[in-house]
Amino acid sequence: MPPGTDPRALSPLYADNLDGLPPALVVVPTHDPVADHGRRYAERPQAAGTSTRLTEYPGAGHAFLSVPGLAQQAEPARTEILEFLRACLAT
Repeated sequence: MPPGTDPRALSPLYADNLDGLPPALVVVPTHDPVADHGRRYAERPQAAGTSTRLTEYPGAGHAFLSVPGLAQQAEPARTEILEFLRACLAT
């Protein structure tokens, strides 16, 4: 972020209030330079009372979901995301 930029406008990690969010699934690839941001973000909605699940994919890199033929973790992660969405939308 450029100096002087308000991070709350760019990332929910820095939002002032996360009350009232729907259930969340946070998928974190462990070989991502911003993996810690995902982990920290998962703590925020959970602390606000939102059902939150954090799943880490060891060895996966940033944007691994967009290369299912190259990243072996992409398909299991996509399956997890679809199952999570189906379960949330069914309730």
